[in-house]
Amino acid sequence: MSDNPLSAALESVRSQLIPLTDALIAQLEAEADPQSAEWFVHVRYNLERAQSEEDLIMIFIEQLGPTAPLANLAGFTPIARLRLDQLLAKAQEVAFAFSADGEAH
Repeated sequence: MSDNPLSAALESVRSQLIPLTDALIAQLEAEADPQSAEWFVHVRYNLERAQSEEDLIMIFIEQLGPTAPLANLAGFTPIARLRLDQLLAKAQEVAFAFSADGEAH
């Protein structure tokens, strides 16, 4: 981990969200839902490349924010929905932590 607080915070966010994203991608691929899986591959790609708090906020708002209603339309299975809910809950927790004090927890 870096001595830079922002870099450390971004790495913390990645370590929390990427495993949840990977679990959702694997579930969607196992369920033969390649379009949904590809969406979350793109989310993962952006998480890996986020360089600022603003990058994360854009991922949360633009990519993760609309996914819950879309999951209903896409007919996610209960297990895929559970994985999505876990990802969204952690993303919300991280976003709250950033808004509270500017650093991820």
